[in-house]
Amino acid sequence: MTSPTFPELLARCSVGARYCSGIFVASDTVLTCAHFLRPEDEANPGTITVRVAGARYRARGVRRFARTDIALLRVDAARVGPFPKLGPPPRPLARTVTFGFGGGAKVPAARSGRFLFTLPLAFSRNLRTFVRPAGVVANAQPAVKGDSGGPVLVDAHLVGTQSLILDPFRTNLRLATISLLTEEVREALS
Repeated sequence: MTSPTFPELLARCSVGARYCSGIFVASDTVLTCAHFLRPEDEANPGTITVRVAGARYRARGVRRFARTDIALLRVDAARVGPFPKLGPPPRPLARTVTFGFGGGAKVPAARSGRFLFTLPLAFSRNLRTFVRPAGVVANAQPAVKGDSGGPVLVDAHLVGTQSLILDPFRTNLRLATISLLTEEVREALS
């Protein structure tokens, strides 16, 4: 199963009552979802609070990646690694673990699952969030709102972030869409 879990790196990012999940991937950089961020958050990154392991930081910069649901937050922090290594796109049926603060959790939950397949494109119901490339994960414990941006690990390697949940008619089908790391994201993290 996937370990280590990197609990000291798992972040809860918030602006007012809105929040999402993320993970420190460098001493001052948090990987998270782009759909959480509004234009005013990007214009004033200091309104974004990042909490991790009892510490609280302010964002000082935002970088979105075109055509995917991934963003990097630069924060006024100096976290100590080791940081998760990047993994290749998962194979079908690979074991996954997704970490997130969904459902109002104060500590991150681990949601185990299996990677099913990749998609060239996925999008939200309101067509505001596009994910390219996307992966579909079947979770034993369903991903919920607030888990977005949380890291998805395969064999302790970071392969993407939680992005969308499949919940037609408010029924969570335990299927989640993840944003797989693009080459542009990988280059930014190297």
